[in-house]
Amino acid sequence: MLKSLMKGLFGRLLGYGGLVLGFWWLREAFLEINYSVGVMGGLTILAAMYMVVGGRRHTNNSDNAERPDFELSNTEEDDPSDSLDGRDESNQLPP
Repeated sequence: MLKSLMKGLFGRLLGYGGLVLGFWWLREAFLEINYSVGVMGGLTILAAMYMVVGGRRHTNNSDNAERPDFELSNTEEDDPSDSLDGRDESNQLPP
């Protein structure tokens, strides 16, 4: 558990550092009109975003095994009655 936590934390920190570097390179590319630095900055930003998401996925790995992200169920509700207006209680008098 500690190993996966450190791996995820390292991935996130490396990703955040990559985001800072990539945006700094983009800033420099706009100031000096250097296309190669701008392309390198854009690719660095994309790679850093991938690393941040990968680090997050790595730390939440144990949580994903216990609960699914979404449920694909086409079943109807257990109690389809409307709890606000009481339409299913038509045979009872109001209190």
